[in-house]
Amino acid sequence: MDVTFQTAAGRRFTVEIWFFSTVRRIKEYVLRQEGISVESQRLFLAGAEAELDDDGDTERYSIVQGSTVLLLLPEDGAAPSSAGGGGGTVVRVVVSAPAAIAGRGGAVAVEVDPAACTVGRLKELIQERTDGALPAARVALMFGKVEMEDGRAVAQYAPPAPGLANTTVEVSAVVRSPPPASAPSPGAGNKKPPQQQQQAPPQVTVNVKWGAKAAAVEVSDLLAVKDLRRELGVGAAAQLALPNDGGYFFIYKQNVMEEDRTLRWHDVKNGDTVEIFNGRVTGGA
Repeated sequence: MDVTFQTAAGRRFTVEIWFFSTVRRIKEYVLRQEGISVESQRLFLAGAEAELDDDGDTERYSIVQGSTVLLLLPEDGAAPSSAGGGGGTVVRVVVSAPAAIAGRGGAVAVEVDPAACTVGRLKELIQERTDGALPAARVALMFGKVEMEDGRAVAQYAPPAPGLANTTVEVSAVVRSPPPASAPSPGAGNKKPPQQQQQAPPQVTVNVKWGAKAAAVEVSDLLAVKDLRRELGVGAAAQLALPNDGGYFFIYKQNVMEEDRTLRWHDVKNGDTVEIFNGRVTGGA
């Protein structure tokens, strides 16, 4: 089952674990995927003060598919408080923007720690959740009639009610129009204006390895994993001679990549390596 982990800095990632895994085993899954040592991990259920004991298991703590676990590291300081201050409290932010996210029910929900998550980070999470339909660079978030500033914590606009572990906050999203293209100056040729260049999606170079062969491809970090196959059919990447039926899957940091998720969702960075395995995914942890 998939369990979401959130750090005090607002970073979120999902780890697949076995049912009835112990907390110690869960920490080992996090080590394998994220490289965080077992000894430095402190796990808490969202809104709870007591740290999860290594010998406890998912049944004891009612950890199920889709649960959120707070991950504290040594530099994060004291354990969260379940009452007041926002520490360890989960706020479900529901963003309404019907015109921008048609086909998604007119809203998207994101769970965050309001004290640790900034408005800028919230915009990035919304962009990932909508697969780029709400781009962070062009979205303004409105709490009532007030525009939320990127550098401020969500809790400054919507402090959680004391004693409540989970609350819901309604936020409206306004998508600004892209800046108009300016006319090229004489002799500028086909060079794009600087404003347009800044709007281009971030590019990453991914090293794709299949057996002894490897190829580097430059793609947007918002590219879905399933679309990576198309990029591997052109240029130098075509030398990998992959099966025409697409009967293979991708591995990143020893984990099977989800086909409908983006490279950014998998936290793929510039220069990282993705491996190819020929066959079908049949399950496992």
